[in-house]
Amino acid sequence: MESKNSAFKEFISPILVLVIICFAVTFLLAFTYGITAPIIEKNTEAAASEARSSLLEAADGKFSDSGAELVEYEPGKVYAVDCYTADNGAGMVVTVKSNSYGGLLTAMVGIDKDGAITGVTVTDHADTPGVGTKAQDPEHLKQYIGLTELGSDKIKDHADSVVEVTGASVSSGAIHKAVYCALEQYKAMGGVK
Repeated sequence: MESKNSAFKEFISPILVLVIICFAVTFLLAFTYGITAPIIEKNTEAAASEARSSLLEAADGKFSDSGAELVEYEPGKVYAVDCYTADNGAGMVVTVKSNSYGGLLTAMVGIDKDGAITGVTVTDHADTPGVGTKAQDPEHLKQYIGLTELGSDKIKDHADSVVEVTGASVSSGAIHKAVYCALEQYKAMGGVK
């Protein structure tokens, strides 16, 4: 009888304690996620709405999801994830995922009703700070403003209008392809209606 009791204390009891701890931790994580997920989602949408408003100021901050079929320029590498049109017809803002040095980056591109780019911003990335992020600098992204055509997804074809950041050619190219994809989304929708 003593050996059964000793075996229970030595082997089974610690396992039961660990299983109970695992269940408790899992429950607490699920509970915490249930509380924080709606808050995170609300904050993410507010940040996206603010970014849309800054990219297309003529929209007066009022946008609606276009509901359009989204362009997939390079499957799994460069594709539109959403497209919001201004309620007043001023233009659209397209969010694009593009394969960069650190993985997929997310860029938002504003396009006015005439098809001209009003602004570009990178909202999420995993590129190298200080190197790849130079291509995401607002001063660098200003070179896209006013362009209506890129003609190609490659920067080299547009040395006169779009310049890549030296040492960050992959990140520069990812942003360039994101802008190109956004313009393709504009064209696929037949502009803003």
